[in-house]
Amino acid sequence: MKKSLVVLFIFLSVIIFIAGSSEQINSNNRLVFLEKENKELQMKLEQVNSISMLFQDYKDKQRLVPKESQIYALPINGLKKLNMIEPNTVIQVIDAAQCQNEQLWFYVSIPVYDSPINHKGWIPESETVKLTQDNVKQVQGDVYLKEGTPIYEVEQFNELNSVALNKTPNDVRGRIEKREGSFVNLMAPGGWYFWVEDKYLIFPKVE
Repeated sequence: MKKSLVVLFIFLSVIIFIAGSSEQINSNNRLVFLEKENKELQMKLEQVNSISMLFQDYKDKQRLVPKESQIYALPINGLKKLNMIEPNTVIQVIDAAQCQNEQLWFYVSIPVYDSPINHKGWIPESETVKLTQDNVKQVQGDVYLKEGTPIYEVEQFNELNSVALNKTPNDVRGRIEKREGSFVNLMAPGGWYFWVEDKYLIFPKVE
């Protein structure tokens, strides 16, 4: 009986020792993580406090963003992201600046389809390309429709024949969400989705 108690005591002691060691390791890892995070925050704060922007004229008043990107509150990589830019989106260039004597950034306006919150911010020039006659048909947003354009207000493409043809009550802008043959599914402001023949689409004007 005594031998069993001794073995049990040793077993419990080992478990307590391992648990204590594990907790100490976790505490040390947590401390290292917090120190690293604090150092990164300090570096970003230094960048904000020492930001230098040389504003300059820029010929292009609109640019194409070919891949998913972000706009930032300030022209500093890794800073707060204000909003996402969907692929193949045309953005409006409001201003341009050389930042920290290195990268060129644009202050831009991006298309939004619900609330206009955070629709302006900074993006590196390197994440944009010039809008040309060769790539304008790749644009998904914004595209435009004239007032009176025939549309089908259904969710699925195979439901087109089940509804009556409607017409846009006014000029409409939107984003191409899907393509099916000669039709596209357009998302317009206010959560308005419908199908329309692509021959009616008006793409941004190339400067």
